[in-house]
Amino acid sequence: MPSLIELEALDFADHVLPGDVVCWGQAAAEPLPLTTRLMTQRSRVGGFSAFIGIGLGDTPDATFTDHVRFTSFCGTGTNRRLAAAGALDILPVHYSGLPGMLADRVDVLLLQVAEHPEGGRFSLSCACDYVEGLVRTARLVIVEVNRQAPFTSAEIDAADIDVLVRTDRPLTELVRTAPSPTERAIAAHVASLIPDGATLQFGLGAVPDCVAELLADRRDLGLHTGVLSDGAAELMRSGAVTNALKPSHRGVTVAGTLLGSRALFDFAHLNPDICMAPIGVTHGLDVLAQLPTFTAINSALEVDLSGQANTETVGGRYIGTIGGALDFLRGARASAGGLPIIALPSTVEVKGERRSRVTLRLSGPATIGRADAAIIVTEHGIADLRTLTLAQRADALIAIADPAFRDDLHERRRSGA
Repeated sequence: MPSLIELEALDFADHVLPGDVVCWGQAAAEPLPLTTRLMTQRSRVGGFSAFIGIGLGDTPDATFTDHVRFTSFCGTGTNRRLAAAGALDILPVHYSGLPGMLADRVDVLLLQVAEHPEGGRFSLSCACDYVEGLVRTARLVIVEVNRQAPFTSAEIDAADIDVLVRTDRPLTELVRTAPSPTERAIAAHVASLIPDGATLQFGLGAVPDCVAELLADRRDLGLHTGVLSDGAAELMRSGAVTNALKPSHRGVTVAGTLLGSRALFDFAHLNPDICMAPIGVTHGLDVLAQLPTFTAINSALEVDLSGQANTETVGGRYIGTIGGALDFLRGARASAGGLPIIALPSTVEVKGERRSRVTLRLSGPATIGRADAAIIVTEHGIADLRTLTLAQRADALIAIADPAFRDDLHERRRSGA
């Protein structure tokens, strides 16, 4: 049985050894009382490393690097502050590869969990993803049992918990911003591609939620996604999602992480229609390939005229991630009738200057190679690159670039500039 202690009595110097790697749940699943206390006590612990996911709280802070080395698979959320300060080391790995990478690295695991209303049973609550396997491989598992956390299907054995702290606090929410006209136009193009019976994966951002709003009239949709958002939950409520056509998890939405508002957490609480699953299920190619018309909807920072996409850096700063985009795109390509979609605005403003996101050459890494080229969508249209030659791809992409940049793209392409 786990040791039950008060938060104020928790001394991390008794649990974390110098040189240890500490990992914790990401986004709303971060056990903030534990991570805040760990950072406060960092000098007592000595030098250690922290592997972090999407940050929504204040734990990622460059001032903490006097004793903590931060590593992550992403520069999203509040991780951007660390990246901007040069205090974040990136593990460049596909999301599907994270469990294997972390299994023999993480020494101490910090979790926020929920207890079943009837007591005695615990759930990983808002994030199953890569922490599910670490529950069994970490040397020490310390959990925050938050009374306000939703109880989901990702149950863990109490015997795997070493130290337990009880709290009663609101979860960190991701505030939704009103979509722009550009985002709505992109979403309309994406939605026009999606038939009845498709199984959907939604990436992060306003566009996927906009797409979800436009699909309420579809029938027998499925959901199999890394992140379950408010938009996806609303689509489930609309009745458009039945998950009836999936060969596995029939009748059930599959997700790895909850990322959204209190309304989303309440919707997920004790909901038998949602299965919180580890990465091997949410991102496994063998699983995705079997899903009917698996439709992956993700974003990129820029795309070049050959179909390569950069999802990681802007101006040399790491603000994105490799993440699961390629896992899902490859899954969609392997699925019968699948749709691998990358949706992005055609322009971006940098230091007061408007620039084209459709470009002759990428300014950062080719996260998605041209052999994995997808269906590219901007507010100006759709370019399905999958069967096109390089010359045809360039023409198709210039056609959906912002009109103000099309002539320049044509000219630079001809001159090779």
